[in-house]
Amino acid sequence: MAGEKGGMIFLGSRLVKVLDLGIGGNLYGGRLLEMAAEQGAIHAARSTGEAHLVGYRFSEFYLTRPVVAGEVLDFYAEEVRRGTCSVTFWLEARVGDERALRGECTFVAVDGEGKKKPLRKRGI
Repeated sequence: MAGEKGGMIFLGSRLVKVLDLGIGGNLYGGRLLEMAAEQGAIHAARSTGEAHLVGYRFSEFYLTRPVVAGEVLDFYAEEVRRGTCSVTFWLEARVGDERALRGECTFVAVDGEGKKKPLRKRGI
């Protein structure tokens, strides 16, 4: 299927800019996690059709490769595993064929008051 790599679904890309770098000259870890959380939230919303999801849990994220300005990060995710109110999936960022980040995240559907609510059924 187009947009997949090794069973992972392509989410999007980000160009790493100089302003994203930390004092060591590599992509700042906090910025990378911010990018991953944003891509994860988009994937969760598209997978469920829910407009209001919040990040609930992020596992240990492993930063396995330094990333520098000018490189492109490609984000991939596995299919979501659905719970009653949440979705969980593995997310990773790659530079070419090299993994730069991998971790698991969970997003929860919330109502207008910020309380958990059941996910809509598929196809609705």
